Amino acid sequence: MRTQRPEIYAELPKGLGSLRQTLLKTISRQCTSDIPYNRVSLDPVQTETNKLPAKVTTDSVSSNAWEMYQEVGLDVLTLSLLADVPIHRPLHLTQNSMIGHWRWLRQVWRIATPLSDAAKIQVDLNPPIAEREIVDAMTQSRNNIAVALLRQSFQRLEAAGPTQTSELYQSFLANLTLFCPFVGTELLWRQGLITAPKAEGLIE
Repeated sequence: MRTQRPEIYAELPKGLGSLRQTLLKTISRQCTSDIPYNRVSLDPVQTETNKLPAKVTTDSVSSNAWEMYQEVGLDVLTLSLLADVPIHRPLHLTQNSMIGHWRWLRQVWRIATPLSDAAKIQVDLNPPIAEREIVDAMTQSRNNIAVALLRQSFQRLEAAGPTQTSELYQSFLANLTLFCPFVGTELLWRQGLITAPKAEGLIE
């Protein structure tokens, strides 16, 4: 992950505000590189809002980005920094909010792990593409909306019947991997949509 997203790791010593802006820009670039250009609706105020300072304060958790990364990992940290408010609004992180994101990811793992194994029989499935609404939200600096849409895609997966599960799961994985690269990549690997040796650090 360090070699794929070096700009994120370079920002860890600089603080949560700087990391928050870099996360948004990195994910937005990934959206526009992965999705055909005619599917992306760029907002004219995007460039302006990305230049505004992203203030982050904390309550009962470390204000040091590197310490927080070591404690909760990149996936939980990304969700915590991009949820709740748009990038140009101040963000206040609490222990309860971070625990909430961790619990949601634990639920994702519990539901998605058996689906990855079952989906291996779908030999016609291709690597998934993130939903257009999430891509549009990220490229328009509406990161809080994008994370809310990610959670909605998981709710649809949970409520799906057997005939809908494979397609919805593919879509959800594409959405998840934008924000949670470690968990998302592991689930893609388990399904056989990407290949990598265990030595590269995939989750056991």
